[in-house]
Amino acid sequence: MQRNFQGTDRGKRVVTTGGSAVGTIVRVDGERARVLLDPERVDSERVDPTGDEGDRSMLTIDRRAVDHSTNEVVRLDADEDPTSERRIA
Repeated sequence: MQRNFQGTDRGKRVVTTGGSAVGTIVRVDGERARVLLDPERVDSERVDPTGDEGDRSMLTIDRRAVDHSTNEVVRLDADEDPTSERRIA
């Protein structure tokens, strides 16, 4: 994506190149955005039951991982699968 994330990006759906839903943008901070994962994307095998709920269901995406954005959707680059390697902001 050519620009930084903006307040107007909150609420947009994040999808992969193939159209699979990842989650919804809930927070933006310049070059990064926090995404609330869809329930089916949360890996219960890797969840620490004593951990913070936010760590289980959120991930951070960088604007360089975005192919393009519309009024409703942020589509990730073909090489990006944000759930394969979870990052904490």
